[in-house]
Amino acid sequence: MKRYFFPTGAALLAASVLLAACNNDTGSTELPGDDHDHEHTDSAGRLVFTHADGAHSRVYVHDLESGETIADFALVHPATAVYASPESRYAVILQRDDDQVEFLDNGIHQHDDHVHEDAPSMLAFTLNGVAPTHYRVNGEHGALFFDGDDGAAQMSSFQLFSDESLEAGGVLASQTLDTAHHGVAEPLEGLVLASHTATSGDAADGVTVFELHGDHFHDEGELGTACPGLHGAATSGLYTVFGCQDGALLVELHDDHFHAHKIAVAERLTSVLGHPDVAELAAFSYPGDNLYVIDPEAETATETDWRDGAVDGGGAAVTALARAFDAHGEHLLILDSEGSLHVLETADWSHRGTVPLLDDVPAAGPAPALAVSAAAEQAFVTDPAAPALHVLDLENLSVETVALDFAPTGLAWTGIAGEHDHGEETGEDEHDHEH
Repeated sequence: MKRYFFPTGAALLAASVLLAACNNDTGSTELPGDDHDHEHTDSAGRLVFTHADGAHSRVYVHDLESGETIADFALVHPATAVYASPESRYAVILQRDDDQVEFLDNGIHQHDDHVHEDAPSMLAFTLNGVAPTHYRVNGEHGALFFDGDDGAAQMSSFQLFSDESLEAGGVLASQTLDTAHHGVAEPLEGLVLASHTATSGDAADGVTVFELHGDHFHDEGELGTACPGLHGAATSGLYTVFGCQDGALLVELHDDHFHAHKIAVAERLTSVLGHPDVAELAAFSYPGDNLYVIDPEAETATETDWRDGAVDGGGAAVTALARAFDAHGEHLLILDSEGSLHVLETADWSHRGTVPLLDDVPAAGPAPALAVSAAAEQAFVTDPAAPALHVLDLENLSVETVALDFAPTGLAWTGIAGEHDHGEETGEDEHDHEH
C-alpha cells in the first residue's frame, strides 16, 4: 500500500611528454589563468580530468593560476565521469563500469580569512555500489545515485555527502531502495527526493521522499503524482523539477509537506538544469533535444530556440552534448553535436552567440565534457578527438586552446567559489547510456 509524504521533522592535462610519465612532474603546457580585472577569489582554481587507459588510468590536476599541471595519480579503474563536490574542494571521480567512486582533494581551501593552497591528494576512502551514474548537488549537499542491477538482484541506492563529510572521511548517510532502476536522487535541506519504480528493471515512474535523521534516512512515502519515464532533476529555490514522459513534475515544498503536480509538455523531458540565481529551470526533451523553460511560479513550460538555426552535416537540427549554467546563472551554455558552444542569456533566454570549438565529434570514445569556473568568467570544454582542451572567456567569447597527448575523460573545475556562487551543481550530469 502506498504511503504519501507528510514529514515528521525539519524538513591537462598532458600537453607534453612529461605528463605521460607515471609521476607528479609539474612540467606542462601553460593554460590561461584568471586574468580578468574583477577577480572574485584569491585563486583561479584547479581543473581535474582523467585519462582512461585500463590499469594505467590516471587523474590529472592543473593549476589555473600557475598554468602548470601540478599532480597526477593512478586510478584503480578508468573514470567514466568527473564532477566537483558541493563546495568544489573535491573531485568526484566516477568509475561506473567498475562500481566505484574515488575522490581527489584539489588542495585549495579557505581557512578563516585567507586561502590555503596545498598539494593535491587522493582521499583514502572510496564509495562502492553498482553503477554510480547520476550525481546531483543542491546547496552544501551532493547525492550520488547507484542504478543497481536487476539481473543480479542488486538494488538501487544513493549516498549523501558534503565537503565537510568528505574531509572527515565519509558520507552523511546512505539508503538502499526496494528496486533496481536507472534513477536520480535530488538533495534538499534535510531531505532527499529519490526516484522509484514499482518493478525492478522498469523505468522510474515516481518520487519517494526520504528524511535525514542523523546518519540514516526515514522513508516518508511517495509523492502522489506519477512521473512515467522519470529522468533528470534539478532544484531552484523551493521548486524541484523532474523530467517525465508527459512533461515536467513540479514539486514545491510548503512548510511540512510537498505540492506535486504536472506541467504538460508534448515531448519527454530527460535533462533538467537549475541555478539558485535563476527563477526558471531549463529542461531538454529526448530525442528532440528541444529546450523548454520551466517557470515554476506560472506553472508553464515554454519551448525556446537554443540552436539559432544550427544544423549538422546532413541538414538536421543539431543536438546537445553537454549543458551547464555559468557560475552566476547569467548564461546557459550548450555544446552541440557539431562541436559548437551556444551561449544563451538567461535574463530573456535570447541567443547571445555561438562559438565553434570542436572540429570532430566521433560517435565512439570519450564524450566532450563541459565545466565552468566559479571564480572567473570562464568555461572549459574537453576535445577528445583533437585531443585538446578549450578555454572560453565568457565576457568576450574568445577561446584559447591547449593541445593534449591523450583523450581526456570528464572534467571538473575545483576551487573556491566567488561571492555570488551558491555552490550548486548547475548542469545535469552527462553520461553514455540509452534514455
